[in-house]
Amino acid sequence: MKTDMKRILMPAIAAAALVAGVANGKECKGVNFPDQAQIQGIKLMLNGLGLRQATAFKVNVYVAALYVAKTSSDANALLASNTPSELILQFVRNVGADDLRKGWSEGFEKNSRDQLPATFAGDERKR
Repeated sequence: MKTDMKRILMPAIAAAALVAGVANGKECKGVNFPDQAQIQGIKLMLNGLGLRQATAFKVNVYVAALYVAKTSSDANALLASNTPSELILQFVRNVGADDLRKGWSEGFEKNSRDQLPATFAGDERKR
């Protein structure tokens, strides 16, 4: 199940970190991230930052930082990697649990529709 979730989540992770307002540095909208992180004894490098904006008013919701073992601007290379990675979401706005669930569900529906039935089988709320 963990591998299946990674397969579903990694496109969203890559999109958030590579497409949604990539920042080359350690700061985005006043949120600072270190150049490196350590996971399972492995040094990870900051690959990029992404800003999530919601609604037609482009409200800033969170800054995502993607840490990987080997940086790349190629989303396919990041998705194919079997090395540890870490995605950190730093919220810049108060978001309720229901709004967060709704946003994630809509994002999966929009970006991974063909993979949703296998992942969320029997859970009609996710479709």
